[in-house]
Amino acid sequence: MAKIDFSNLENMLNSNPGFSLSEQQYENIIGRKMPKGKRYLTKDSALAKFAKEMGFAVVVQEETGRTISFTKI
Repeated sequence: MAKIDFSNLENMLNSNPGFSLSEQQYENIIGRKMPKGKRYLTKDSALAKFAKEMGFAVVVQEETGRTISFTKI
């Protein structure tokens, strides 16, 4: 499987660190479906590792559909 391109997400984090993405927005920006497992998504996914390198943690909200937010660590 090809490496995921996070350049669009990197630009968004640099310009506005306090934002969230719905599953559809994630798919449009990243080009792949959002991982299903909450723990995997926040700890072990390529997204989680990328976010950590950028100084952020991934937080998942599931109240009204799945949304991910990025919090500064």
